Amino acid sequence: MSIEWVRDLSITILGFVASGVLIVIAWLAYRSYREAQSALQQMKASSKVTLETETLVQEGIKVVLPVLAVIQGVRRIFKTRGRQ
Repeated sequence: MSIEWVRDLSITILGFVASGVLIVIAWLAYRSYREAQSALQQMKASSKVTLETETLVQEGIKVVLPVLAVIQGVRRIFKTRGRQ
């Protein structure tokens, strides 16, 4: 066995190991990409639900807001009359 044979063997082994490492890294990147896509879809769905809930709450507040304004006005009148 000469030094050239050992050199060629080590280069071949390094090539196989590097190929295996690249395959594993590519697989991990693809898996991470799919997980991120799934999380993004869930986030989009939950933001739609949040937006719908916000719209419903705003509709409810618009109905109650005039009544609350009258109550607040009456409360201020009683406070100012009580101080005099």
